[in-house]
Amino acid sequence: MSNVAEKTIHLATGFNNPAGTEASQDQVSNTQIFGIQDQNLNYEVLTFNEGETIFKENEPPKGIFLLKSGCVKLFVNRGHSRGRTTSPEYVTKLVSPGEVFGYKSLVQGGHTQSFAKAVRKTTVWLYPKEVIAPMMAQMSPMMRAVLEQAVSDLKTFEQTNQFHYLASVQERIAYQLVILADRFGVKTDRGISLNLKLTRNEFAQLASTINESLSRHLTEFKSEGLIDLDGKEIIILDREKLAEKSGNF
Repeated sequence: MSNVAEKTIHLATGFNNPAGTEASQDQVSNTQIFGIQDQNLNYEVLTFNEGETIFKENEPPKGIFLLKSGCVKLFVNRGHSRGRTTSPEYVTKLVSPGEVFGYKSLVQGGHTQSFAKAVRKTTVWLYPKEVIAPMMAQMSPMMRAVLEQAVSDLKTFEQTNQFHYLASVQERIAYQLVILADRFGVKTDRGISLNLKLTRNEFAQLASTINESLSRHLTEFKSEGLIDLDGKEIIILDREKLAEKSGNF
């Protein structure tokens, strides 16, 4: 991180308030971002100029960031540009004041999986990992499972959005076939059977395309010996070649 924290603030102390005065309504609402019981959490106030990086991909997570003012761009770097983009940088979200970010790697464990950069002069509050981790450790197993599932679903949604923007129709269909085969396929003597009884329209929705394009590409895959079709059942004959068709996303 290129800059340093300006100061550490104790949420419930009324820091910077004249002695003996009450915190303003705005200050109260801000300090209750994590709930009334968490008002004594320590946080750091960090400022960034336009273009400065808040955190990078593959760094140990620093904690949870709360954006107080400005704007933050979250993005990932693809290995190469393709499709509709001329840059490997793919924007996943613009964070607005009042929103938190940086929490996914903290929940899932491991290093950060994206970049965060200030779009203009920005102030954030950083709740350090050392403060948040003990709170997460005290969560009930059920709530922990729900939180992890929510973060996993969000990650999958973001990856799907990237794929649907960057990939061709053929790549998207091949990708969905591989994903469905890996998750729901049943190995048979003929190959990997997908008998989910999805309509062509439902499958087209998963691949973000239209029925006509889906039918055309499925027919092409069949003629190439990659799949076989039996009503609503799809039999994957060559998973590896289908994966190559997906562009190895």
